Amino acid sequence: MVSQRRGLRGYRIIILSIVGALLAIFGALWVAVIFPALDKMPASYGETYQFDGMFSVMNPATQSMDSFPIEQTLMQEAVGTEDGALLIHEVRSVKNAVTGADISAIYGDESTLAINPRTLEFMPQVDERGRLGYFGPPRPLAVGDTFDLWHPGAGQALPAKNVGEENFRGMNVLVFEINEAYIPIGTEPMSGMELYLSPQITLWIEPSSGTVVNQTSETVTSIDMMGMKIPVQIANVDYAESTIVNLMGTAQSASLMLLWFRTLVPWIAIGFGAFLVMTSAVIVAVRNLRRARVEKPTHHPRPTSLPMDI
Repeated sequence: MVSQRRGLRGYRIIILSIVGALLAIFGALWVAVIFPALDKMPASYGETYQFDGMFSVMNPATQSMDSFPIEQTLMQEAVGTEDGALLIHEVRSVKNAVTGADISAIYGDESTLAINPRTLEFMPQVDERGRLGYFGPPRPLAVGDTFDLWHPGAGQALPAKNVGEENFRGMNVLVFEINEAYIPIGTEPMSGMELYLSPQITLWIEPSSGTVVNQTSETVTSIDMMGMKIPVQIANVDYAESTIVNLMGTAQSASLMLLWFRTLVPWIAIGFGAFLVMTSAVIVAVRNLRRARVEKPTHHPRPTSLPMDI
């Protein structure tokens, strides 16, 4: 009966060790293989962003700027895959906020983007316009990071550089800026003069999820007139309040989910697995020590002389 109990205890220790080792292996595989495979833009991706702003356009007749408020909508929807790329159909529409007139024929755009769903980098060999850089901020981000973000107006990827940290509406964010001057973008159709773009963009990004919770921008289009850069269009476009509120909620839920599934789950599994293995080792060591003490023979010294009666 005693030997059966000892045998059952031995099996329990073996099972405990195996479970601990499996948990530790699972945690390591989760970090290295499983989570990276899950951490990608879903095939059901779909977002709509609203912007408010002001356009100022050179009036040739008066040689002054005519300004009017605008509302811009950016709709993005995943429509399939091709050669490992996630295809996203993107429609940018613009209307005059005062008259309601649709001016998308002048300022809008429509195309299909091809991105790597895991890294969010464009795949130029698949993308219909050969775009480069990132579709959106990579994650996670840290202080001092820089990434190249595609700019449709410039027709190229521009460096977004970290310029500091802020508390944005109670959320800790990293602030990134794109600040470029006089990027050649072709010629003005009527005059044939060279055109240049000078974008200044500020991004407030939740670093864990890479969510842009706020964005402001000023883009100046200039014409080269006898060596002088003359502004012919100034576009100030910012996230609308409704978009900021929606993205704040997205960032909060995404960062919490990433905290659990990118950090806590694997390390809890690794830590608990290591604890079980170490516990099993300690139990075995203690049991062996006790067994050694029980089985060790006791030697009584033999008297060298007979006791004397007093």
